[in-house]
Amino acid sequence: MRPTAAEGPVTVVNLCGPVGVGKSRLAATLSGLVLDFAASPMPEFPERGTAGPLVFDGVDHDDQAEAVRAWLDGVKSGTRVLVVGRRPVVTRPGWSDRSVETVWLAPWTATEVRDLARSQGIGDMARQNLIVDLSGGIPLIADCLGRAFLAGVGIDSVGGLADAAARELIRRLALEAPDPLPGRLPVVATVGGADADLLAVLVNGTPEEFDRLSAMSVVQSDPHGLTVAEPFRTIFDLAFQWRHPVTSQRLIANGSTYRRHQLGATGDARLRAKLADQVLLLSAHPQVRELFCPPPPAPLRVRPATEADEDEVVRLIGQWAELEALNRRRADRMLELWQADPASSFDLVVDLDDRPLGMANITRVGTGPASVLEQLLQQHAMPLADSQDDEASTGIVVGMMVAADHHPAVRALILRHFLTNAITSGRMIVSTPWLPYQHLSVRLGLRQLGETRDDFFRCGRRSGIFSRTFTPGNLPAWLRQLERGTTARADDAVVKAVRSALNQLREPGKLAGSPLLAVPGLGSPQVLAAFIQYQIESLACSGSPVDAEAARILSLCYLRRSGGHDVIAHGLHLSRATYFRRLDHGIRHVAEAVRWLTTAPEVATSGGPAEGGQPIDVRSATR
Repeated sequence: MRPTAAEGPVTVVNLCGPVGVGKSRLAATLSGLVLDFAASPMPEFPERGTAGPLVFDGVDHDDQAEAVRAWLDGVKSGTRVLVVGRRPVVTRPGWSDRSVETVWLAPWTATEVRDLARSQGIGDMARQNLIVDLSGGIPLIADCLGRAFLAGVGIDSVGGLADAAARELIRRLALEAPDPLPGRLPVVATVGGADADLLAVLVNGTPEEFDRLSAMSVVQSDPHGLTVAEPFRTIFDLAFQWRHPVTSQRLIANGSTYRRHQLGATGDARLRAKLADQVLLLSAHPQVRELFCPPPPAPLRVRPATEADEDEVVRLIGQWAELEALNRRRADRMLELWQADPASSFDLVVDLDDRPLGMANITRVGTGPASVLEQLLQQHAMPLADSQDDEASTGIVVGMMVAADHHPAVRALILRHFLTNAITSGRMIVSTPWLPYQHLSVRLGLRQLGETRDDFFRCGRRSGIFSRTFTPGNLPAWLRQLERGTTARADDAVVKAVRSALNQLREPGKLAGSPLLAVPGLGSPQVLAAFIQYQIESLACSGSPVDAEAARILSLCYLRRSGGHDVIAHGLHLSRATYFRRLDHGIRHVAEAVRWLTTAPEVATSGGPAEGGQPIDVRSATR
């Protein structure tokens, strides 16, 4: 519990917290009289001389709070009263001038949630982790998820698990507001938030409903309307899309269209960034959406690093250097430059226990070239920092990011953090020597400006420099590009060429006839084979379970030749359908990397320089 305020002598303690966080459980451990407003909307009050402590539980309406306030007017000095509710009682009419100590009951830690799961008999770590991720530290949700597992719901049915918790939440929230308001919560959650106009478009909601919805305890105000607080938003969203798949898709389409119109009408850069984030999550191509919001969601947040985090910053810099095979002394030198530059900052992704799981560095552009930019951008620093174009004179430079244990949810939150800052400031510049992040930059629509003159990090690769300007005019086109995605069609010639090359990896004679040899940087069978192997290995480092599974299948099938498809699928405990979906996913990843080579001039692959042949446009070479 965290005290937040107290004025004068404390006669009343107000225990607050979201639905299901355990307020009533804690209050029940106290000795004294308990009046439960959840059991009776207006219970009979005791005599004012009754010895304390007195507990008023479930005070979640203005009239209930007013009744408690009126009763307190005549109590004797020294009476101890605990008022329990989902919102601070000082926000209710008539309470602002009272001496109240407000105490917030914090969500449980990940360790406490796992202990609860184990007490229910759930010993499987995968199921425990899913309960931690979905519950967000709310014990009621964790308990519902655990009981759903015990009832036979499978770990792959995330929507079914969430539905079990959503039904209990809506039942309890119905005590705050009558129908149809509790049923509006999953709708608002599915579209990521709603103002009064959007609510009217989606469900014919009235202004009065919007006002009453805003007063519910799990609803909070956002720059673009009302949103459902986490982790309740995630639970309602997953449950609604599982229970009503057709209706949810219609709502998502309508919500996306509305947000696009709103995006084009706003001049507020911060609101524009928030709306773009919503459009991205509502309408982006599934592969792109998985980058920014991979399932299942995790209860993570981004916060600035402080002096107390210095050891963690150093640890994560070391992990970054190891992951990208950077020279550690050079990485430490870059850390010193970042720490000394007032325009540069570190942001940490932390879990429920405030444990850092990832880190990103952002350097602001607009005050002229600095030592940080000169090292990251080298010959590009001056032109980018001193741009005469007003729309490109500010922005952010992304110098590093690292996700502990390749955690996909951590990486996704960092990417969204980057985009929010980039859209707000007007531009994103990326400097990275690591090929997977170079591929990702192109995939997200950044333009490659070239490479640094020197290999600053002494990793055998010069850093690629990528940039994109975000303006009110070009933002809609960029979002449409992400909506289309970059997934190749099933009959795509590049995909066919990659499939053929994979089958011929151990037969250089046949590989010599591959049309992929005409791609810039892939001029010999040896270089092509090394390139494909590198792509499989980079896919294995992605952190996404789907990517890792796909990389393992490609490795077993084509690099190790560990048997036929049925044998490998059986060994990996995958159904044939899942096996072939993962195989196709991995092949398309390699095909996407081939396409990237055609967009970047003078690309050097991990397999060495191109040997033989002239660079030919892959669109004609594979047609």
